[in-house]
Amino acid sequence: MQTAATRNTRNWTAQFWMAMLFIGLLIGGIFYPPFGYFMLICMVAAMAFGVVSGRSWCDWMCPRGSFFDVLLKPFSRQRDVPGFFSHWAFRAAWMTVLMSVLAVRLPPLWGDWYSMGKPFVTLLLVTTVVGIISGMVYHQRIWCMFCPMGSMANLLGRKKQPLLVASGCNGCGQCEKVCRMQIYPGAYKEDGIVADGDCLKCSYCIDECTQKALRF
Repeated sequence: MQTAATRNTRNWTAQFWMAMLFIGLLIGGIFYPPFGYFMLICMVAAMAFGVVSGRSWCDWMCPRGSFFDVLLKPFSRQRDVPGFFSHWAFRAAWMTVLMSVLAVRLPPLWGDWYSMGKPFVTLLLVTTVVGIISGMVYHQRIWCMFCPMGSMANLLGRKKQPLLVASGCNGCGQCEKVCRMQIYPGAYKEDGIVADGDCLKCSYCIDECTQKALRF
């Protein structure tokens, strides 16, 4: 049976290599724009996983999320993220802005597969800078709280593999401290199920719970 320590080590190792991949693609995209198409792959993957298992893609498989956890976390202030960052109005605004940029920049390049990668590289660079700056001020995963693709995965799979909270929960709050999305499972004790589609299905809270009150 895989222990929590073993699982966490494997997750960190996987995240490290995904972070290295992300850096390579980010830098490579500057010199070779077609690398920008990787962004499309991540978009499709996030939504595909969303249909089956919610935001599980965002745990360690998302290269940028892993980059934030591995390399940005040491420089993050680890503060509580203001609620408006994860509000659906704010998420919708970001989605609208980013899709509008693509809608304006892609048509003139249509047919030129090499140049069509440039808008994706630009968006990846700009949004990563936004994630780094805001992540240093608040929490390394703040970008994930309003990431357009993460939000889509939330909508598509918010009821998939839900986290269950047993009556044995004593409200100690340890689970919230390890949650990268700053979700507090104990707040859902009465209903017995965490109705938050931003759960990454990482099991960190389950491993941390001394009462063994959490499970998927």
